[in-house]
Amino acid sequence: MCRIIKARLTYSLSVCLVCVLSAHTAFAVPEVGVAAAVNTQAFGTAPGGARTTKVLGQNVFYNERIETSGSGLVQVLLIDGSTFTVGPNADMVIDEFVYDPEAGNGKLVVSFGKGVARFVGGKLSKNEGGVSVKTPVGTIGIRGGIANLSVSGDQGSFSLLFGEELTFTGPDGHRNRVYETGYTLNINQLGRSSVRRTTQADLGGVQDALSSRRGQQGGTPRPPSDNQVAGSRFPAANSGLGTINTTPPPKPQVVRSTPLKDTEYSLVQPQRLGPNRTRDELGGTVAYTSANVRIRRSGAVSALPGFAEAASSSSSGRGIFNVEETIVFKRGSVVSGNVKGVWSGTVGGKDVWMFERSPTWGYFSQSITDQNNALENFSQSYVPAVPVVNSSEVGNLVGNAQGMAVWGEQFAAFTYFPAVTAGTSPTFDYSDENVILGLYGVPTDFSSFGSAGSATTVRAYTLYGDALTAFQIGSSGSGGIYQPVLSNAYFINPLIAQSLGSTFMADVSSTGLLMLETSPTTLEGAKLLTSSFHISGTGNAQKSLISLGLGTVTSDDGKLGAEFGRRGGHRTSTGNSSASYSGSIETVEGADGGDFYGENAQNFVLSGSQGTNVYYSDSYITLPSGTTTSDLTSNTHHVASLSSESSVSGLSRTSRTLWGFSAGVLESSTNEANGTGLVVVSGATAPEDLKLTFDATTNSISARFWLFDSFDGVPANDPEVSSYEIRMGTNANGSGTDRSVFIDDDNYAAVEASDLSAFSLSADSEETVPHSSTTSPDAYLVPSTLVDDADDALFSGSTECTCAFLEWGYWGVKMEFEGTGSNGLTAGTRTDQVHLGTWVAGDPTPASELPATGSASYTGHAVGSVIDGAGTTATTYLAAGDFSMSVDFTARTASGTVSNFDGRTFTGAMNTFYDHGTPLHAFSGSVTGDGSMQGDMTATIVKGPQSNVQGIMGGFEVQDGTWAATGILAGENDAFVD
Repeated sequence: MCRIIKARLTYSLSVCLVCVLSAHTAFAVPEVGVAAAVNTQAFGTAPGGARTTKVLGQNVFYNERIETSGSGLVQVLLIDGSTFTVGPNADMVIDEFVYDPEAGNGKLVVSFGKGVARFVGGKLSKNEGGVSVKTPVGTIGIRGGIANLSVSGDQGSFSLLFGEELTFTGPDGHRNRVYETGYTLNINQLGRSSVRRTTQADLGGVQDALSSRRGQQGGTPRPPSDNQVAGSRFPAANSGLGTINTTPPPKPQVVRSTPLKDTEYSLVQPQRLGPNRTRDELGGTVAYTSANVRIRRSGAVSALPGFAEAASSSSSGRGIFNVEETIVFKRGSVVSGNVKGVWSGTVGGKDVWMFERSPTWGYFSQSITDQNNALENFSQSYVPAVPVVNSSEVGNLVGNAQGMAVWGEQFAAFTYFPAVTAGTSPTFDYSDENVILGLYGVPTDFSSFGSAGSATTVRAYTLYGDALTAFQIGSSGSGGIYQPVLSNAYFINPLIAQSLGSTFMADVSSTGLLMLETSPTTLEGAKLLTSSFHISGTGNAQKSLISLGLGTVTSDDGKLGAEFGRRGGHRTSTGNSSASYSGSIETVEGADGGDFYGENAQNFVLSGSQGTNVYYSDSYITLPSGTTTSDLTSNTHHVASLSSESSVSGLSRTSRTLWGFSAGVLESSTNEANGTGLVVVSGATAPEDLKLTFDATTNSISARFWLFDSFDGVPANDPEVSSYEIRMGTNANGSGTDRSVFIDDDNYAAVEASDLSAFSLSADSEETVPHSSTTSPDAYLVPSTLVDDADDALFSGSTECTCAFLEWGYWGVKMEFEGTGSNGLTAGTRTDQVHLGTWVAGDPTPASELPATGSASYTGHAVGSVIDGAGTTATTYLAAGDFSMSVDFTARTASGTVSNFDGRTFTGAMNTFYDHGTPLHAFSGSVTGDGSMQGDMTATIVKGPQSNVQGIMGGFEVQDGTWAATGILAGENDAFVD
């Protein structure tokens, strides 16, 4: 007979360990468990009873409230195997517990009011909707896993440590979801939810709260002495059983595959090989099927339409492969063992083995024998040493391989490096013998995708770094291991990754990939955004990189896929020309069709458009030493795995128009040829020099820049140009909304507008020169909040303004203009580009709304570009400093000081006030400072949520001999006196 167990328990926690073993119904107040261990002052109050101290072994009653002190711990073990371990000063109520042990189904609902806890799922958590935890910030659903919970006031943090998913439903109904372990869902004081990677601080904070402290003794009132333990039966009983090690064997572990044969054979139990690893022989009843795997590799004969470059170690070293084919792999589903299945196929005359695992990723090393056995070591930390082969047991070694793989639901992608000679490691030099890329996936069925009644969401994907690059810049370790550098730098030429170095690449930060849906029933029309960004070092030791991918999901004869542009750039050293990025990125089609895989489009792969020979391209004004034109083309591959979904309705998305300032250092082919070098360009003279518009309806933004040649004379003057006009994002007529993505107020980006007429140059001769009609400009704009820790090195000696009511960030552009000799430009093609210029924008306060009397002071930061030196020997880099400003509203004057900016301090006496018409105004004046410093500074008061004078934004351009700089200012009001 099926027994359904119900219990409704109430706890207010401080320290104890409670095991709910059963729910009896023979008593008016039923017993539902026992206190299995108690640390310092755990209290229980049964219904109608007095408050008593819990001791080890004491029963727990139905509707009993359990309390613990500020130093206590409690663990509740329910009969389905679920456990809650709760830290000090917590409060928990088990509102509903219904469990059918025979069917394994039921429901668990818990209210958790405050504190920290860890939930380990039992049988109920394996069912969708089986476990719900109500908190003051919203309801958490946990499926098949382990989760850390932390609630403090109106904020919460929930980390998925293991399992299927963690869902969140806010009080206003907005939803969010974590699909992948290693991610944390945060709820801020405004009730907004966001998903990010779990940090050591997240894990350490919960672990510390759940750890025993001095004076705690597990709930027993009289802990036994050593003599009492020695005199008891326990040592003899334990010795009689032998030593039992309950610690899981550390990775890597060895997995051996039996030969793939079309027969069935009996299960072989796991065997102990040694203290540090186990081997599973894949046995049981195995059902073999065929799987089509799309392969990319290098070969002697081109198999790609339009492929023009001959195969060589050089081209494949840049991630370009000229053979693309479908290989049928034999795939076996395994009933028992540490892996789900084993795949085998022959690629380019080599046998390739893949051990299928649950959704995860990692590195592997394999040994293959002449008896058709494959043994594998696996680790997520490094490439383990190859398994040692016992020839008498599994046959003689005939091959080795190493690589990286990502598994998902009905999905696998792998990079496989077979060794040229058995008994040696692969060389990772990317010749045709040394690398194979594979992709298997069951296409998403979009005919039954989503639900019309569901909310549209922002889908967050983990985007894995390029495996080839990771191995190429990795290093060998002791004991036969290899340490790849799996970087968050996306769409980067592998040769540039080597130039920047493994330390730089390891520190690159990224957004992952964000996808903004426009419909809950399809991904068609969804916008994608991904960015990588890092600045290392200061001054002449600086290196920098920014990469941006922005696009849209479109339908091609009913098949959904995404294609978008690659933008950004890098500077490998301050004396080198910067690179400007272009090229096309697309989702990779699998062997069975479709670009998205899994029931919920959980996986896809991004790569350069290899099928149409549109790879990544890097361009320079002057090629760095040692770089050839053939080095400028490259390709990478990046696997995307869905990690969370957030309701769009829960995001802050404000349609608005802002005004502001911009600045940068321009490199020009004309100036390089003339030996003039770098040029300061600045839109820092008036707030109308930048106009930034956000449109939440079309999920787009537009940005219009005016930039001016700022100085007379070297090092910063261009002898031909007066100004530039640039546009990014939406065109002036509202078209071209695919050139930008507006996800929320912190996450957005734009590339060059599609209207070529929006790009022009004004010569000193007052001629207007349009952009070249034979090429398209490449441009990008990102906010500082998109990858908000990427520029930390700049602010190591200064304080960055939080200034939430201001927007500021970085931009870049590459443009071409045709000079005729009579239009103000030297005859020939002129190429101009900017790498990591700066911008700031806000809502200016109209002059009529500024106070007529009183004063105010502001503090914040300055950030901008520096030229150090003259001519072709000049270097350029970014710098930041502290900014302070005082405003006299009565006199309509201001004084602003930038300190510790590249070791310099300068002050702007802004004694001129301009009313540019609603809503624009500016304080402006000359700069003086260290040495022979001269220049200009401009500032505008901006509105904030607290007042009309809450913030300040502005720009500067300064020069001191052969040192020059331009940048932006951002500050917040810290005092106002009437």
